[in-house]
Amino acid sequence: MSSRRIEDLSIELQHKYAEFKALMEQAGIDFIVTCTYRSQEEQDRLWAQGRTVPGKRATWTRSSRHTARTAFDIAIVKNGKVTWDVRDYFKPGEIAKGIGLTWGGSWKKPDYVHFQLGA
Repeated sequence: MSSRRIEDLSIELQHKYAEFKALMEQAGIDFIVTCTYRSQEEQDRLWAQGRTVPGKRATWTRSSRHTARTAFDIAIVKNGKVTWDVRDYFKPGEIAKGIGLTWGGSWKKPDYVHFQLGA
């Protein structure tokens, strides 16, 4: 099972996450971390979904930044409930980019909940 522990991220990303969290608090945006580290075995299972095993495709790659401990995913919480409305993820994306993180929402195939070190 994927980790949600910030301590499971690389030291560099732990520091970036602390900045991100502080700026999110300043902006009044509540969120939870849904994934930090993921084993290669788990990544392979996610990749197989919708390809070699039943289910909806969950990922486009076997080589995830989560397995390298350089990515985290979040869910925005509004009025005590998680929201998946992509519009709620634009401000967090701006915050992340402002501190040098890459936001998955700016990709050709957007992943609005994803934040990582590097491109």
